[in-house]
Amino acid sequence: MPNRMIAAVLIPTSLLAAPALHAQPLSEVETARVEAVMQDIGAPEDPGVAVGIVRDGAVVFERYVGLADLSNGIPLGPDSRTNIASNAKQYVALMVLDLADQGRISMDEDFRTYLPGALPEIEEAITVTNLITHTSGVRDIYDLWSLTGITWYLQRQRNREAMELLNRQRELNFAPGSDYLYSNSNYILLAEMIAKVTGERFDTYARWFFDRVGMEETGWKRVYSEVVPDLARAYGNWNGWREDPAIANLYGDGFLFTTLSDQLAWEAQVQGADSALSADLVARSQTRPDAELPGEYGFGLELGIYRGVPAIEHIGSTGGYNAYLQRFPGQDVSVVLIGNTTEIGVVALGRALSDTLLEGSFGESQSYPTEPDKLLDRPANSDITGRFLTDTGTIIRIVERDGELYREIDGCDPAKLVHERGNLFEYETVPGLKMAFDRTDDGERRFRIYYPGQAVSAGLPYPEPSDDPVAKRALEGRYVNAETDTEIVIDWKDGTAFTMTKNGRARDAELVTTDVLAWNNYRFRFQRDASGAVDTLLVDNNRIRNVRFERAD
Repeated sequence: MPNRMIAAVLIPTSLLAAPALHAQPLSEVETARVEAVMQDIGAPEDPGVAVGIVRDGAVVFERYVGLADLSNGIPLGPDSRTNIASNAKQYVALMVLDLADQGRISMDEDFRTYLPGALPEIEEAITVTNLITHTSGVRDIYDLWSLTGITWYLQRQRNREAMELLNRQRELNFAPGSDYLYSNSNYILLAEMIAKVTGERFDTYARWFFDRVGMEETGWKRVYSEVVPDLARAYGNWNGWREDPAIANLYGDGFLFTTLSDQLAWEAQVQGADSALSADLVARSQTRPDAELPGEYGFGLELGIYRGVPAIEHIGSTGGYNAYLQRFPGQDVSVVLIGNTTEIGVVALGRALSDTLLEGSFGESQSYPTEPDKLLDRPANSDITGRFLTDTGTIIRIVERDGELYREIDGCDPAKLVHERGNLFEYETVPGLKMAFDRTDDGERRFRIYYPGQAVSAGLPYPEPSDDPVAKRALEGRYVNAETDTEIVIDWKDGTAFTMTKNGRARDAELVTTDVLAWNNYRFRFQRDASGAVDTLLVDNNRIRNVRFERAD
């Protein structure tokens, strides 16, 4: 067995990149707090995580914990390269913004102006900005592959295969610009557009771009089998460490290999250090391209509020690789983490470090109401009981037993609802968790859920499935979708139990309401023609909506 090198490396501040003139190194108190957060993270003999902090344009903390390669006992270090998954999107967006500044792309043009032939079946205009901000409506490629039964990471999937499937889509999740839904397909399309505009392979152009901004150890593989220098291998622990078997290699949405050192170098530029890019371009890359569009997504980054302070962040995760970035523009502080194991929660760790560094800077957390502004009369129990669907997709039943009301959710213990006053009830088992029952402006029954520190959620009536066997048998049949070459066969067993067979693989599905089946995250919604006959099946799953299956039996 090879000798194991020390697997926790702390880089002294004096050996890091030259600090900006106004940089403030960590104080003794801050150092102690950061060390307290880091002390129980990982183990030297396990895969681990690399952590860096940039403040005022200078790296003030850099730590490597664990091994990059379990087989050879190689520790994570400054040269270790990991896949930062979706955190690659910010760099694709940056390339697009740079090309726009050069006049080679207009953000308001349909992206197919620059990538002719893409999505030929889609008539609606989809702007470059729509792709950048996930407001395009383009279905997510990974959920499309899942629908077809493909396990994408076990196959040699590339942009070529992704484009073949995307170009067969005839419909979108929604009209461009009308909604927000994160879709990896957007950034695959952007990568293809960049290649077309520049006349270079995307990975070739990207390497030139990264060299230009001082990130020489960052780039995409040309092919999945390409040797990555100083690769940190990805691991998961399933009754022992297992290596990530992925052989897919796509461009744009993720799959970017980089070092923590390169990531920190870019963070310094974001905070004002010298850059080949203009200060104006870098500053705009940290904003939203169009504040009128739905969502809070910017140039490959999520913009929001963290504990009352404006923050920019993004999460990347694929297989055993994990990455997290959190920036605080007003404080010139960035926390960056890249890891090669599923066993270390990089988001929780990153936020814990931010908490230690920004203590005293946080404003008041966003406040949410804890009860309605106006209480109404107590409704009769008959106006309360029933089956409801929340805006987060949870089915809740309100039932009456011996004059008492209970909240029921499948898989959870019943919770008694204690009347507080008016139309407001409180969970007996969770102090502060309350439900108010009223009606919408249209007169439909509704409840709203209140809990300190959480946004108010609502539930609307969700009818029980029909008991009519004729209605259930009407759902049976064979349905096909030409966009994905997918076949779904529906068979009724008994009660609310159905078998859903997708491309030859049978699954148990449940009738959750009239003409709607559920299996895992999938929802199968049946549509009927004017005569009442079922002729269409619409499928939703995560980041794909309304995938249309025509009846074919």
